[in-house]
Amino acid sequence: MSGVPVLRLVGVWKSFERGRGRVVVLRDVSLEVAAGQLAAVLGTRDQGKTTLIRVASGTLPVDQGSVLVDDREVRGISDRQLSEVLAKKIGIATRAGPGVRLNVHDYVEMSLTATQELSSRERHRRVERTLKELDLAGTGGLMWGELSNWQRVLVEFAQAVIVRPRLLLIDDVLDGLELGAKQAALELIEGFAEDIGCGVLMTVSDHATAVRAGRVWHLADGKLKLMHKDPDIIDLHDHREVRVAEGQN
Repeated sequence: MSGVPVLRLVGVWKSFERGRGRVVVLRDVSLEVAAGQLAAVLGTRDQGKTTLIRVASGTLPVDQGSVLVDDREVRGISDRQLSEVLAKKIGIATRAGPGVRLNVHDYVEMSLTATQELSSRERHRRVERTLKELDLAGTGGLMWGELSNWQRVLVEFAQAVIVRPRLLLIDDVLDGLELGAKQAALELIEGFAEDIGCGVLMTVSDHATAVRAGRVWHLADGKLKLMHKDPDIIDLHDHREVRVAEGQN
């Protein structure tokens, strides 16, 4: 890992209007993700994990604070400049759901449409290469409903990594997978992070998924707390860290 931050959030606040008032979702949140690093934000539902990912991507403006990708401030930049950053520096994997009306090939290729200099032939070549890398060769013509849950996760990864991003953002995509599948997915993510030198920030709902991350934060009540990885166990119920004695199972 080079140690160079590809993502920095500094003193970020984000709130939303709710009824007659405002609800604060992120409170003075700061974090860094380095090139080649796998980092995780752990939290239960409705704690602002998706908001954090959207803020990190620049697609959701913040109330206060800085969001920097490769030391470039994305807060307040124009839509055209943001599209350029998303096309060349940031890959985002989310849970698309049943509303997808494109086949696998077209869905993955969408991530390349903002890159004007690529010909249709080159886009097709890159899609086929990425699908093959993720063991999805031959699935290009399939629709979303024809895919297994595992294949859907791989397709989400494919459309995120096809741009060879500097920053890969993953929003609870692994939630619902069996433990073995989660571990296999994490191995794929680690492999891509190493191969292309990108930083990875993923949101997760359970500590079993977070345990492989080099750095783990816990998000609750809008506040981000840095937790420590193995040999610590993170307990979401009381937010304490329980030290495992050396050699204990």
